[in-house]
Amino acid sequence: MKLVAIYNAWSDCLDLLEKSIDNIAPVVEGVYVVWSNQSNHGQNIPFTFRHPKAQFFHCEPVPGFAPHDNEITKRNFGLIQAKKDGFSHFLMMDCDEFYVQQDVFDGKVQMIHDDLNGLVCPLRVYIKEPTLWCTDHTLVPFIQKLTPEVTVGSHKHFPFAYDDLGHAHIDPTRRPSHRDRVKMSSAVMHHFSYVRQDMELKINNSSANLKRSREVIYRDLENARPGYVSELYHRELQECEDLFKIKGPKQL
Repeated sequence: MKLVAIYNAWSDCLDLLEKSIDNIAPVVEGVYVVWSNQSNHGQNIPFTFRHPKAQFFHCEPVPGFAPHDNEITKRNFGLIQAKKDGFSHFLMMDCDEFYVQQDVFDGKVQMIHDDLNGLVCPLRVYIKEPTLWCTDHTLVPFIQKLTPEVTVGSHKHFPFAYDDLGHAHIDPTRRPSHRDRVKMSSAVMHHFSYVRQDMELKINNSSANLKRSREVIYRDLENARPGYVSELYHRELQECEDLFKIKGPKQL
């Protein structure tokens, strides 16, 4: 297996990107950062971040394209390069996403042993501090097989994308085109979505259009503590150790 972690990057949480690369690099064979100066919503901030363990590829949003479409284009840009470089498997990531290294090791073994096209895993979302989290209904594609024809996007046939009631559970910008041989993994993706100093950048430039939830997010940030029920996720916040040694923001 030759596994590459492919980051979709902009300038909203580069402190987390550095820590995420440091964490994932020892358990993969390559790290790509597909970056842009402009967000999918048009905000321009020069991207000056570099990391010695990663390769960097420039891909700007296409003017006039919907944010959703530009996100998909950017992710597939990284896949095209990975195919050229001979990688056999890939792991799509964003700047604020982390995996326990042992989970990646175990996922590699499972992929080969079970002859899979992909793995899917649940996630924890962190609010305000790297020690406060709750579960989410969302699932995320984990390690995926890289074939010449595979792409990512709003592939409705990807296993686990929808439940039996038709509710979506996987981000439509990152569903692989695999149709079968996809299993649930015991891994967990740790999503530090609301652990950053500049929450305005997150809200104003997210593909998920978080502007609708601005007031709810800020109430969650203000009230976050163990036992608090998140208004955004309708789940109780739990406390854990700082697994990835992420220092919480001084002020949000």
